[in-house]
Formats: sequence, C-alpha cells, structure tokens
Amino acid sequence: MSPEPDITQPYGVHHDVGAASLTYSSGMGFASQMTKPAQPIMLARRIHTLTAELSRYAPHWADRLAQVKSEREFLEVISGLFNLAHVLNPANGDTTASQPPLSTRIHEFMTANLHKGLTLKLLSQFLGYSEKYCSDLFHSTMGESFSTHLKRRRLETASLLLQTTEKGVAEIATAIGFCDQFAFSHFFKRATGQSPIQFRSERCRRPLKSRPIPTRDHS
Repeated sequence: MSPEPDITQPYGVHHDVGAASLTYSSGMGFASQMTKPAQPIMLARRIHTLTAELSRYAPHWADRLAQVKSEREFLEVISGLFNLAHVLNPANGDTTASQPPLSTRIHEFMTANLHKGLTLKLLSQFLGYSEKYCSDLFHSTMGESFSTHLKRRRLETASLLLQTTEKGVAEIATAIGFCDQFAFSHFFKRATGQSPIQFRSERCRRPLKSRPIPTRDHS
C-alpha cells in the first residue's frame, strides 16, 4: 500500500531524495528560505529568556545583554558573565589565564587616566557596567566611594609632584585632571590648609618623611 499524500506540503514542493533537500518549483531553496530568519529569532528568544533571569540577580548584566544585536556580541556577554574567554578564543591554548583582580584593573585605569578628568561614567564604560552598579562595586572593592578615592589619589599625586619635581602649579593641575590651576589650588588648599606654593615651600625645607600630608576632615 502506497503512503497517502502529505496534504500539509505547500503546492509545488517536491522531495529530491538523492540530494536530500527540499526545493520550491521556482528553484529557490526551501532550507535557505527558512534558516536565515530562524537564527535572529532563536537569538532573540535566548536573549529574552536569559535577560529575564539576569534582571533579578544581576541587573547590570541584563542591561548589557539587552543591547546585544549579534551572535558574536551574545557570546561575548555570556563569556564575560561566566569568565569563559577560552570559548571565544580557543586557539590561544592557555585557558587558565585570567584578568588581573578588579582592584588592580581599577587602580591601573585611574593611574593611566588621571589627567583626563576621571569620572564614574568613564570608569563604568571601561568596566562595562552601569554607573549605579559600578558605584556600588567600586565601594565594595576599594573600600571607599569613587569620589573619595579620586580626591585622595589626586591629592597624593599632586603632593608628590610638588615635593619631587619642579613642575609648575598649572602643569600639576593638568596632570591630575583639573581644567585650570585655580580650581586645583582651591582643591588643594581646602584639603591641606595650604596653597600648593606654600606646601612646596615648606616641604622643600624639610625631609620628605618629616610629617604626613595634612588633611582636613570635612565630615
């Protein structure tokens, strides 16, 4: 008994058993017609499902995932989420290599970019997180807020440059991210009680380790 015809097939579709393919009578491949739109649909479903889960436990990753537009970007986010860099670069061979600790990455970034007028936004872009999450992450990692840490780094760097170099006040102001020397001088005097010139003059007459850098408590 011959099998009954499959009435669900579109008109004009025929089986080519030898080629193991399905084609329209017009000559256009059925497989190529279906697989192209299926990929973005499948990717969208994967992103939607994972984003829903991440939004409850890791909202910053959910934000990054929501911006994905390609399979490659999807894999990059997933690899970062689970620290699976070897998935994207299997040819590297060394799958045990990992990034430096977060505190080290933050410290090195701030050191290299202190002259640019660092902001939390710049740091969050570097780390790939939202500003709010980055703020909380910074505090938990570095033990103080971003603004407090930045002020301390600027003050330490400026104090060192004033004592160990002949750079002018304007040059030091630029080196630690101030737009002009007046803003820097105001910042420095408020933190130490001395102008940069007074600080340098007094320190030049004393050994560098004679006493700690004076700071004012503004709390």
